Parts: sequence; C-alpha cells; structure tokens
Amino acid sequence: MGQSSWLERLPARTRDVMASLGEVKTFSSGEGLVNRGAVESHLFLVEAGTVEVARNGLPAIQLGPGDLVGEMAFLDNAPRRNTITAATEVRARRILRTELMAAFVTDPAELRTVLEEVARLKEERLSTVPSGEQAAAAFVKQLSSESLSHRAVRHPYLQALADGTLPDLRWALADFARNYYGYSAHFPRYLTTVISRLENPAHRKSLLENLTEESGVYGEEEYAELATFGVKREWIEGIAHPLLFQRFSRALGVDHAGHRETDQVACWREMFLSVLSEGGPAEALGALGIGTENIVRTIYGPFVKALSRLDLRPEDTVFFPLHTAVDDHHQATLEAISADFARTEEGRVGLRRGMLKALSLRTAFWDWLHERAKDPSRAEAVA
Repeated sequence: MGQSSWLERLPARTRDVMASLGEVKTFSSGEGLVNRGAVESHLFLVEAGTVEVARNGLPAIQLGPGDLVGEMAFLDNAPRRNTITAATEVRARRILRTELMAAFVTDPAELRTVLEEVARLKEERLSTVPSGEQAAAAFVKQLSSESLSHRAVRHPYLQALADGTLPDLRWALADFARNYYGYSAHFPRYLTTVISRLENPAHRKSLLENLTEESGVYGEEEYAELATFGVKREWIEGIAHPLLFQRFSRALGVDHAGHRETDQVACWREMFLSVLSEGGPAEALGALGIGTENIVRTIYGPFVKALSRLDLRPEDTVFFPLHTAVDDHHQATLEAISADFARTEEGRVGLRRGMLKALSLRTAFWDWLHERAKDPSRAEAVA
C-alpha cells in the first residue's frame, strides 16, 4: 500500500488535528480524485479504501488508509503530475492549503513538522521514480504488454486455428497463405521505410542487421539457436523470407503467380505503409516494432498448432518457427530504439499511436479471414 502509515509519523496531537481537517468525500470505484494537469493544490488524506496513482509512463502504485496524496502540487503550487483514481470505494478528507495553514497558525513549530513530513513524503516518492532511461524502458515494456492484450493477438480466428475448430482447416490455411503473402512479402519494404525515418546512425545500423536476416543471412549463433527450434540450416540458409512463405504456400497448393490480389490485402499494406512513412519516426517504430514484431511469436503460435494437424513436411512450414525465434532479436532491437524515443512525451504518444494503428489494421484483416473461414462456400461474398 505504499506509505500507508504517513499519518502515524506525526505526533499524537498533530495527527488528531490532521485527521479532523477538510471535507470528507466519498468516491466509488473508478472515480477520479485527481486529474493529471489540473491546476489545484489541495491534499487528500485517505481514511478508507484504496486509491491508484497512474504515473505517466510508469507502473501505477496503490495507496491506502493513512496515506496522503496530492503532496507535489500542494508543495510546488504546480499542475498535477499524476491521475489518482479510486481502486475501491474510498473515503478521503479533502484538505485545502489555506485550511491546513490556519489550523496550525498558533503553533509554528507544529506547522513546520507537518510541512517537513509532507516534503519528506514527496522526496520518498520521487526517489522511487526511475531515471529517464529506466522510465523510458519501462514505458516500452508497458506498451509491449498492452499490445499482447489487444484483440489482434487474442482474436477468435487465431483461437479457432489453434483449436482446429474451423470447418475446413486446410482450406483456411490455404486462404491465409494466398492473402497474407501480399502483406508479408513487403516486410523488407516496411523495414527500409522505417530506417529512412531514423536520424541516429546507430539506430539505422541496428535495423539494417534485421534486414540482413530477412534476406536469409544468419550468424553462427543464430543457426545454433534456430536448431533448438528444430530448424535445420539447409532449410533456410540464403533463402529470403518471402521465398520461405512461397514454399509454405506451394505445400498447400497455392500459386501466388496466378492469384489476383484482393482489395482487403492491398488496403492493409498501403495503409500500414502510410503509417510508417507519413507519421513521425516514433509512430513508425511503434507500428513496426511494438505493434508488429512484438506480437509475432504469439500470433504465429496458433498457425504452428494448426499446421501440426496437417501432413506437411517441417521444411515446408519452417517460415513459422523461424519467425518465432528470429523475430525475438528483431523485437529486442526495435524495443531498444523505441526506448530512446520514449524519453519525451511526444515520442511516447507517437509510439502508442503507431502501435494501435498497426494492431487495428491487423484486427480488420483477421476479421475478414475469419468470416471467410467460417463458411468457405461463401468466402467470396465476404466484403
């Protein structure tokens, strides 16, 4: 509960005075006590229940009975830094600055004690705030967790593939292969677009290494790691990832050369490219990194399970285990670059918006494929 015994630090008489000040307010669960950016300086002394402090870009903290909140704006006379919400039903005393001062006006030493304890509380809480570098990394990790909870990752289409509950699993996988290629084959283009948006040479160099792997070039460490996933060197060495996807497609009887691209796939690819090229660099990173590479291992898992139900050679389906392994490296690289952008408010906003745009576009694609897979006989009628 954090510093739940703040009130107990005070001398008995001072504690009694503080516990009698202000107007008692009740808040239902989810109701706000303090809004970030608000220009106000009163304190809240929690009497019952739990409040949650949402710190921008950092994990939230919970505080309870006997705790004081709002001390930073009270002392600095500055806009609120954080949003504070009732996590349960809460009863708290709303104490105005003028009221607190007046309560101890006859005893300056007692007033000094109270103000010193409020200042001490502020310093303690600030000391738990990570450095700029730690805070930025924590923000990116928080976004990564958010992306993995998105519907694009927990979509019923993916669950149906994993469970093998679609009417015709082979047809559904072939339909995926036929349509997903129009998006996935352009990954090198997505990567080079993001590289062109970056000014830092170290950032560009890191992503160029990812581009090399997309072309089928790996180091000895990568081959050793891939072997633990059952991926043999001869299946992938020197073979660009789009060609591996074509191999998977051919195993299901899909010929991309003779397939007319659908509007849905073209729209997904073009809108995604628009996010990468027309938004800010942070938005491009959020889309390609947190909203795409970060989720690859999770979203390809259901395809691995579905393919295990078919009689296909492992070398024909290597595209999927390869990406669940290699994309861990891609993800780590993109996360590190994203953390540099997360040092500013503008960068954090861009990263999240890019992530959400990429996830929303993928959700729409899964929706479309799922409707087709639920009734293959009516697939062409699905808009």
